Amino acid sequence: PPGSIDRLVLLASSGIDRPERLPGRKLFITARGDTTGSGSLRLPGIREQYERAPAPKELVILDGAAHAQFIFDTVEGERLIREILRFLSEP
Repeated sequence: PPGSIDRLVLLASSGIDRPERLPGRKLFITARGDTTGSGSLRLPGIREQYERAPAPKELVILDGAAHAQFIFDTVEGERLIREILRFLSEP
């Protein structure tokens, strides 16, 4: 129901039909070099969806090329966890 989503973490998500309708606070987070199966960078699409999403929102771009949950297994894994925990614990 409306108002039931307070915060949303979008980890390398680029398939949002209408990002302008996303409720609550949003954290878009991805690796700079993450590519699709065809080899194109995901970042431009994620950035475009971020721009269309309403505030409050935040975009975090990590180093590397890992996709989504695979970022946890990279040198950026600890930062990913810190960013998510920070976002979820903010008032």
